[in-house]
Amino acid sequence: MRILALILALAVTAAEPFGGPNILFIVADDLATRLGCYGDKAAITPNLDRLAQEGVVFEHAYAQGVVCTPSRTCFMLGLNNRHANPNHFIKYPATMTMGRWFREHGYQTCAIGKLDHDDAQDRYVDPKAWDVRVKREDMPPKTKPAQLKTFDEDLGQKRARIGFYGTNESVDAIADATRAERLLKFFKEERDPKKPFLACIGFHAPHVAWEATRAAREAHDPRKFILEPTPTDATPLPKGSLLHDPGMELSEGRQREGMHAYYAAVTTLDGIIGELLTRLKADGHLDNTLIVFTSDHGYHLGWRGQWCKHSLDEQVTRVPLIVKMPGGAPARAQGIVELIDLFPSFTDFTGLPASPGLDGRSFLPLVRDAKTPGKTAAFCRGANGRTVRTLRYRLTERTDGSVELYDHASDPLEYHSLAALPEHAATVKRLRGLLLAEMGPPPALKK
Repeated sequence: MRILALILALAVTAAEPFGGPNILFIVADDLATRLGCYGDKAAITPNLDRLAQEGVVFEHAYAQGVVCTPSRTCFMLGLNNRHANPNHFIKYPATMTMGRWFREHGYQTCAIGKLDHDDAQDRYVDPKAWDVRVKREDMPPKTKPAQLKTFDEDLGQKRARIGFYGTNESVDAIADATRAERLLKFFKEERDPKKPFLACIGFHAPHVAWEATRAAREAHDPRKFILEPTPTDATPLPKGSLLHDPGMELSEGRQREGMHAYYAAVTTLDGIIGELLTRLKADGHLDNTLIVFTSDHGYHLGWRGQWCKHSLDEQVTRVPLIVKMPGGAPARAQGIVELIDLFPSFTDFTGLPASPGLDGRSFLPLVRDAKTPGKTAAFCRGANGRTVRTLRYRLTERTDGSVELYDHASDPLEYHSLAALPEHAATVKRLRGLLLAEMGPPPALKK
């Protein structure tokens, strides 16, 4: 009888709606830490800066992929890129995803835009994850966007097309504004008040084409942008380490043009996010809600002649991460965290059991007390190797067997490798040991 009573009690408990806290998860695309709250004086991002003033800013947050698909696959699964790959969900559709875990534990789940990497066949998206899901292609702008201009340069032998940008009179011509409106519609018309929510929105900006409003563009003075000329004694990188090899030696005018387009797109996104948060708060949807803002990876604006992502370095692997917890105190956390920590952090915050087998770990202790130490290191793998980042160093192993070591205390832009210097041999050995333990044998040495 006691066993029967216990079974009935568990059944009743499982049937009751879970009254846990809510989560609003906001993801940008190709956004480096070029925000005012990260000390970028050229950035005009008042709304994200305000969110940062109210929450915890992570100074050392890192992605596990250097392009969209591997990065998003890792953080939606909570697995590092030793255990997950860009086609992981296609090969292993039974793998638990963040959205499915919350949905199966009593949450109403919503995904607007690009969260998982998506394609025309929806191969990367878990069909069991979302109560409400709207693809980015299904949310066009309200009005016709302005004609795009080409950002390119004549390099002598050929004209290199780098990107596109557009200037619009109204934010209605930008699809990200439509995505924000669609999330508001979810709260107004589709919200189940009996359940807590995991509401996610993936914005396109500042991924190319860099689209901005005229007001955002005119707010920036291109003369204030800081260019990134490559030092003549910079350590050369092995072939295949950079998407554009050799780098694009653009004129100063062209560099400022590209930076102007990128920063204006970021400012436009900031305005859209600000309006979204204002309306959600006014309608009472942010009560008892964890707000998390991040990006899938960073972006180059001239480093070693790069206008892209794709490479294993600080400007690509480091991402903004702002976390506002109900009742939490504003702070800046110096400890290392990874995007694969999002999934376990969300379950930790809500009081749900952790999904088994995750590589990430909760960063909630750092949200509660920013002085709490983070991880020993962050790890990432790209097309030409893999890298480990500690608070001071970055070590990168290339597929040709070569190794680079950068000391962020003296070389934050990673131009001068110390790996060949005898006095750094112990550091190289220690960091390679961390890579081996986390990622397995290096690809160059696999049989």
